[in-house]
Amino acid sequence: MKRMTKTKLPSKHILMPTIHQLFAEHTLSKSDIKKLSAEARATARVCGKKDDDTKLTPRTWNLFQDFSEKIWDSSLSNSEKINASFQLYDLFPSYYHFLVPFYRALCSRTITKKNEKSAIWNGFVGYLSSQKGYYTNPLVYALWCHFFEDKNTVSESWHGLLKNSTQAIRLLLLKECSGPVPFYLKEPVYTALIKKPVHHAVIFTSLFHSAYDTYGRIDKKKAYDILQHLQISKKTKRYQLLDKKLS
Repeated sequence: MKRMTKTKLPSKHILMPTIHQLFAEHTLSKSDIKKLSAEARATARVCGKKDDDTKLTPRTWNLFQDFSEKIWDSSLSNSEKINASFQLYDLFPSYYHFLVPFYRALCSRTITKKNEKSAIWNGFVGYLSSQKGYYTNPLVYALWCHFFEDKNTVSESWHGLLKNSTQAIRLLLLKECSGPVPFYLKEPVYTALIKKPVHHAVIFTSLFHSAYDTYGRIDKKKAYDILQHLQISKKTKRYQLLDKKLS
């Protein structure tokens, strides 16, 4: 690989010298970074999907692992680590390497300050809002199988995301990641949204995944009552499946 020259990279953040140093250590050129980004994005597009058979090559996996470890094991401040990890995710949207470390940091209480946590939730909401599947899919998967499935992080993660964006409420319910969230946390959101019929399809999506998700959490009686008040088509297969499941 050629030695890296200072070039403008496809990231919405201003790259810190630390990121340039990581690339320089591996003598990554602009072309190398572009190829790695394309590989990561191709894998990210199917992350968490049933047909997820696209994997990073061992070499790329190990390279991303090195990037992640050198950021999180460094003497950088937590704010710098968060920023650097998001910069790397912008370029290489790898669920395991650049999202899971946030989960680990919360579990280990490495990150405790309110402003640091807010930076994480705001970053997440930005990716949930993205129209690009290679950003949203890995995050939806990470929330589903880590942040929301873990009883030690689900409440803080759920409330943290909701408090940091008015759009987060609909986004979280719409995506296929709210299933594992305890029903008592989701119920106030349903109550707030059900007042406007425009939100009813989103509520239905969340109820459906809460009922049929492998790790779904639902209160059948309350969910059934909510279902009866939704102004949506009752002729769809998914509606009939949910109605049968809850009744």
